[in-house]
Amino acid sequence: MASTTKLLASDYDKTFFYKTNPEALAENLAAVSQWQQRGNIFAISTGRDAASMLYERQNKDVQFDYLVSLNGSLIIDHNNTVIFKQAFSSSLASALVDDIREEFNDEIIISNGFDGCNFTQREMSQNDPVAREVYQRNLAIYSRSIEQSLEHEVLLVGCLAKDQQQANAVRSRILDKHKADVEVFINLNYINIVPKGISKASGLELVMQHANISRSNVTVIGDDYNDIPMLEAFRGFAVPNAKEELIAVAEDTVESVAALITRLS
Repeated sequence: MASTTKLLASDYDKTFFYKTNPEALAENLAAVSQWQQRGNIFAISTGRDAASMLYERQNKDVQFDYLVSLNGSLIIDHNNTVIFKQAFSSSLASALVDDIREEFNDEIIISNGFDGCNFTQREMSQNDPVAREVYQRNLAIYSRSIEQSLEHEVLLVGCLAKDQQQANAVRSRILDKHKADVEVFINLNYINIVPKGISKASGLELVMQHANISRSNVTVIGDDYNDIPMLEAFRGFAVPNAKEELIAVAEDTVESVAALITRLS
C-alpha cells in the first residue's frame, strides 16, 4: 500500500537554479528543507549527470532525496547509491560519438553518470567569460578523454548546439539514423542522447516505486523540452520562463519551486 508521503521533482537549470538570480536559489533551498522536514520527498530531475549535481551539492548545498540524472538513465539516492542505470551498448556509444564528432569535432559529452568528458564550450571559452567558467568547471569535474570515456559504460552522449535551429537539425539527424535505439532530448540547446525508453518520466516512475509513493502524490515542475514527458505523466507545473510547448501541458504556471511548495502545503 502506497504511503501518503508526497514527492516533488524539479528540473534544475532555469527551474530550481537561475545563474542570474542567486536569491531564488536560496528561497528554493529553504522551501525544500521545510518540505523535507514535513516528511516529504524531494527529487532533482535533470539532464545533468550525477557528477555535476554532486558538485552542485558540495558548492551550493543543493540537497535531494533522489536524483534522476541524465534525463532518466541514472538514478541515485541521497547516499549516492545507484537505484537504476541504463547504458548503451559499446558499439552504439561509439557510433553516436562518431556521428556527433562529424559536426562538433571533440566538443562533446560522454558520461557514465559519475565521470567521463565534457568538452563543450571549449572554443567559446577563449573569448566568453561565462563559457570559460563553465568549461573550467567541467575540466574540474571530469577526468577522462573521449577515448577513455568510451572504455567505460556510456549512459549519455551529447553536444551543445549554437542555437535552437541547429539543435533541432542534430536531433533529427540522430533519430533518422538511430531511432530504434535512442531518445534525443533538447535542453538549453544541449542535445542529450540516451537509451531508448529513457526519460525523466520513466526515471520518476522508478523513484515513485522505490519510495512507495502513489501517483496522485507526485508533482513535477520544469521549463524545457526534456521536461515535457514528466509533465505529461504526472501533475505538472511550469515556471514563467518555460517553453510554450511545456506551458501547454502544465496544470499551471508558478513563480518558483518555493512558490509551488507553498501551494502544495
